[in-house]
Amino acid sequence: MHARPADRFDPWKLAASGERVEGSVPLAQLGRLTDLLRETGGDVRYRLRGEVDAEGRKFLSVDISADVVLACQRCFGPLLLPLHCTVALAPVASEAQAAQVPEHYEPVLAGEEGIAISEVIEDELLLALPLVAMHENLRECEANGFALPKTGAEPVAAKEEPQPFAALAALLKKSRDQE
Repeated sequence: MHARPADRFDPWKLAASGERVEGSVPLAQLGRLTDLLRETGGDVRYRLRGEVDAEGRKFLSVDISADVVLACQRCFGPLLLPLHCTVALAPVASEAQAAQVPEHYEPVLAGEEGIAISEVIEDELLLALPLVAMHENLRECEANGFALPKTGAEPVAAKEEPQPFAALAALLKKSRDQE
């Protein structure tokens, strides 16, 4: 197993060699991601493994994990969220090749300069973030000073809805009783 490569690497060479590479990237270097975080300390850990499938297609197995701190959208307090992503990336040289990649692979466009691991990591972590980050337990929000507003209104009794065929049912019952 090798240490972290330079940020850019040739995905086809890595896949063909079957090498395993692991390393870490500081969260602070992932600008698009840090814009969404409450705190930017810590590292993202990753592992890459080059592979070739039964059809001869070269791909990369990627495991990414990080603990990020978001702002809870209910109480605006800190929310520690462990993220873990596992993805199989198929490097492609063009958009046309990307359209031909089987569904169980995620195509990644690699130019002559290769792929930037930090960009792959950032893209996958952005996709792993929840749409709305909130504490699962309301008590965690209450610990941050959040309280549900008290409306003071009495519970509304269920309103009886008119039954559209009630009159017909009454007529049928009346006609049966008369027979």
